[in-house]
Amino acid sequence: MEASRDRLMAIIRTQSEIAASDLDTEQVMHLVAKRAQEITGATSAVIELPEGEEMVYAVTCGEATPYLGIRMDRRSTLSGLALDRDQVLFCEDTEIDPRVDRRASRRVHLRSMICVPLKHQDRSVGVLKVYSPDPRHFGEAEVETLNLLSEAMSAHLAHASLFEVAAKEGRTDALTGLLNRRAYEERRVVEAARSARYGHPLALCIFDLDGFKAVNDRYGHTAGDAVLQGVAKVIDSSRLTDDAFRIGGDEFAVLMPQTTLDGAVIAANRLTTRLAEARLGDGTVTASYGVASTIGDALSLHDAADRALIDAKRQLRAPAAG
Repeated sequence: MEASRDRLMAIIRTQSEIAASDLDTEQVMHLVAKRAQEITGATSAVIELPEGEEMVYAVTCGEATPYLGIRMDRRSTLSGLALDRDQVLFCEDTEIDPRVDRRASRRVHLRSMICVPLKHQDRSVGVLKVYSPDPRHFGEAEVETLNLLSEAMSAHLAHASLFEVAAKEGRTDALTGLLNRRAYEERRVVEAARSARYGHPLALCIFDLDGFKAVNDRYGHTAGDAVLQGVAKVIDSSRLTDDAFRIGGDEFAVLMPQTTLDGAVIAANRLTTRLAEARLGDGTVTASYGVASTIGDALSLHDAADRALIDAKRQLRAPAAG
């Protein structure tokens, strides 16, 4: 009884905090996700938004923080099913639940979860999800709590489209659809902390485009934009999208958790080969890259990969200098 009362008081405090503040929609989503994790005892909380046939992790907290922007097949996720059915769904164990893609769940260390649709004007516009790496972590009390919390949030949605704005503008590059520099800086620090905690290597590939300026100068920025979108398409087909970022004009980064330097070189070579095969800018645009790998040091990882990229660009220009 006391635990139930504490949960209810926490929900009331959250609702009051939202109502009394000047928080924008993105901040409200972060607040609700954080409170959902705390109140239910979950290790992770996520707000997922539908985008075509996929569900996108638009807000993440707890151990799910590194998975910001990750995409899941809507048809094979419990959150997609909760959205389509417009009902709360509960999974005790993803390893035995036929509604869930086990491999996708393992990818984000998810074993049990609760998914609650978020509504605006009687229409489901997203899903609030809490999860744990342990089976049977949640019970009916947590389901009820999460349902009440989602209602508190839904009551303060000014317009359903604000979900999409908050999800996309904050950490997504508008031109390419890849995650942006802000998302890169956040993810790099979190992945480095995870690397240090578990002693796993973390690799990084930074690459930029060769011949891109000439395309812009010769054909204009519309042609240049098409090249950048082509790069994003190649990255998307390589299945690296969740950890790929546009961090500058024609500069991109790919984070590779649990990857050694040798493994990163193989992945970088494969990616630059595909970019060359895509014949971007009528075949005149290619890419140079620099890679690095470390355990737990986000700053040195970026600096080392950046130096390696500079060296690669210098070697590319060397024959012309001679």
